[in-house]
Amino acid sequence: MKKFILWISMLALLALSCRKDKRERLFEMFYPNFQFTIQAGASPVLPVSAVLRGVNTNIGFYLGENQLDTTQITAISPISARLNSINGFGYGFMDFISVRICPDTDEPCIDADEVFYIDRLQFDRPGERIDLLPGLRNARRDLIREKFRLEVVMKFAYSPPTDVETRFDMTFQALR
Repeated sequence: MKKFILWISMLALLALSCRKDKRERLFEMFYPNFQFTIQAGASPVLPVSAVLRGVNTNIGFYLGENQLDTTQITAISPISARLNSINGFGYGFMDFISVRICPDTDEPCIDADEVFYIDRLQFDRPGERIDLLPGLRNARRDLIREKFRLEVVMKFAYSPPTDVETRFDMTFQALR
């Protein structure tokens, strides 16, 4: 009987501790059409990065459209990101992708700046499109500024056989 009461009380505690996130979505922030080339013959030993500096956050536009200011935003969370092959070549050589954003300085982004990722791509056999997974990082610090640095860090299973023209799109949500 004691075990039964213990189980019931544990289930009750679990039910009470699980609450829905009460944050309100204010607006979505779209960043489409970043383009870069993955070079044929790139090394599969070391990670390769596509770095885009001075990317506009367009925070003024988003705040103006929604009649808000930055003090009302408590978090900016990643929602979705996608790599698309422009010239039709597949991403079968990919193994790992990490997308990072950080302040637009001369310093590179670090692992903790990751907002999207995907790994173990060799098991998924990607085609001409790769959908990335959102990370848990709050990107508010970087996306309420005027500009940010974007790094797409890639690790290959083997060298790309040809140049792959790539388009990268990503979306965030601002929360109260």
